Amino acid sequence: MEIIFFGSSDISVPFLEELYKSRHSVNMVVTIVDRPAGRGRKVTDNVVKKKAEELRIEYVQIERFDDNFYRALKEKKFDAVIISSFGKILDKKIFEMTDARWLNIHPSLLPRYRGPAPIVSALINGDVIGGVSIVEVVPEVDAGRIYAQVKFRIGMDDNRESYEKKVIELGKSALLKVLDLMEYHNLEPYPQGSKGIIFTQKIKKEDLRINWENEREEIINKVRAFSPKPGAYCFWKNLRIKILKVSIPDETGKDLSLSELKVKKNINDGEVVRADKNSGILVRCRENKLLRIELLQPEGKRVMSAMDFINGYRLKAGEKLE
Repeated sequence: MEIIFFGSSDISVPFLEELYKSRHSVNMVVTIVDRPAGRGRKVTDNVVKKKAEELRIEYVQIERFDDNFYRALKEKKFDAVIISSFGKILDKKIFEMTDARWLNIHPSLLPRYRGPAPIVSALINGDVIGGVSIVEVVPEVDAGRIYAQVKFRIGMDDNRESYEKKVIELGKSALLKVLDLMEYHNLEPYPQGSKGIIFTQKIKKEDLRINWENEREEIINKVRAFSPKPGAYCFWKNLRIKILKVSIPDETGKDLSLSELKVKKNINDGEVVRADKNSGILVRCRENKLLRIELLQPEGKRVMSAMDFINGYRLKAGEKLE
């Protein structure tokens, strides 16, 4: 089949590579324009553009759907369009230009988690089952009929990165099977249905900040949802610190609580209870629960272990994370 590929992010790249290696032909890649990134806000090449150049596939970068884009699309012959994390709402005019099949690789078990943040939402909500859906693209966001779905288990050690890896590995296989069956007219999609629909919202900067007054499970899930990028964060002495991995301390073989530690009373949420080589960094959160910080990243520095941070920054018990 002749294919046009729409994608703009890291998770898009493995699907483009898989299509390139398959017996199907990618005629054109559509991605967004290069944008500023990093601390210096330097304009950086889009990862999908870079991969298209590497594979020597013609590509188009767009800021919006304009006449130039429509002319480029009209000149191409294609049987299907594959969309993976493109980042823009498609103009209705696009669908009127062709009878090709439009497929989206969506990292959730639709209709659960429609919209821009399905992976983050699954982790924040503490879901134990995740998945990937291959669905038709329609003008309504993520509402198309389903061609295939694959489920997988979400472990407590899973974060955004490991969830994405599962989506990629299972989604690549599912996508190629769908295309192969579709080519010979041996596959028809089925409707999502109206029950269990959940919409997600675009992540804002303020969503990344940790509130130590929240339930411990909420904090754990937030850290998982944003690790390793963009990273849930807090402040210590006005230094912004990304918290990348946390755990429940169980030194006694059970959930360690404040009552078992010889520390002062009236400890506040976010206060460091211990900071040493034996316990690492223990922080108090809601209802006297303790949380162990294992990996963190001070602003502008490398990712480091709790012990490296204690040694390098002289963090002490009694100091406050905010």
